[in-house]
Amino acid sequence: MFNPAVNVAVTAILGMLVLASVVAIARGYRRAATAGHPQPAARPGVGPLPRGGYVPAATDLVSDFEVSRAIGVCVEARGGPAEADYHPVRGGDPLLQVRVLAGRAARAAMRVHRRRGRPLSHAGDEAFSGDGWVLGRRRDVVVMLRQFDPGRWRVIGGLPWLLSTALNRVPVPEADLYG
Repeated sequence: MFNPAVNVAVTAILGMLVLASVVAIARGYRRAATAGHPQPAARPGVGPLPRGGYVPAATDLVSDFEVSRAIGVCVEARGGPAEADYHPVRGGDPLLQVRVLAGRAARAAMRVHRRRGRPLSHAGDEAFSGDGWVLGRRRDVVVMLRQFDPGRWRVIGGLPWLLSTALNRVPVPEADLYG
C-alpha cells in the first residue's frame, strides 16, 4: 500500500513547493520595503557606486578594437563586469587585464600604487604607471590595466593611451553635469 519510492518523490515535491513559496514571500517583502525609495535605473554590466554614480563594466570602457590597436595584436575580451582579460584571437594566454574598482577596494588600490608608481599626466583625476601596469582614477572609479607577456606586444607605449580612453568613458553623475 505504501511505496517508499512514491513517499520520497512526494516529500521532495512538497519540499520544493515550500522552498518556492518562501522565496516568493521574501521577494514580496523586499519589494514592499523598497517601494517608497526610488532605485537607480538598471543598466547592463553596471553596479551602484557608494555616492550614487555607476561602475561601468570593464568591456564598456575599452573595446576589442582599441586594445588591438594599442598592443598591435588582434584580441577578444573574456571575463565579467569587474575584470576582463584580452586574449589573442588565434588563442593563447591573455595579453592584457582590465580591472574596474570602486569603493574601499578602489581607495586601497590607489594608495598602494601611488607609493609604487610614477605619476602619469592627462589621464583622469590622477594616474600612475609602473613596469607593466597603469592605474587611474576618475571620481570614485579606478581602472587598472596590467600587461602580460610584453614580448608578444607589437606596439610599445599603448597602455597610457588605453587608460586615458577608459577613464574618459567613466560615466559622470548627473549632479556633476548641472551643478
